[in-house]
Amino acid sequence: MTSTRNEACAAEIVALHQVFEAWLGAPGQGDFHRFETAFAPGFQMVLPSGARFDRDGILAFLRDARAVRGPGLRIAVEEIETVHETPGLALMHYVERQWFAGQETARRAAALFDTTATPPRWLFVQETWVTPPA
Repeated sequence: MTSTRNEACAAEIVALHQVFEAWLGAPGQGDFHRFETAFAPGFQMVLPSGARFDRDGILAFLRDARAVRGPGLRIAVEEIETVHETPGLALMHYVERQWFAGQETARRAAALFDTTATPPRWLFVQETWVTPPA
């Protein structure tokens, strides 16, 4: 199932992960405001560890994680697909790979988007390890 809204969600997934790479990587890079505008009011996230964050919690977590991975961090997003779409909402799956400090990790994510916003806004994310850290 492909639609303009799904394509916008796929583009948002890639774009926000570029912000994650800059923010978590080299000091002085990235735009924190981009996170604030991406995550809708009521946003929630479950990390692969099982930790659960609301919007304020994930923003605080990200603020504290500035440059935590170092300038060698690389992030790639793969296998983006639409799971389900209804008017105003899209459920997407994707795989996020990270390379840092000589290791590679991968997590599969399910993300729910508000497709009435431009760009689509993140409502919920659930991540599961595919390849956890060593």
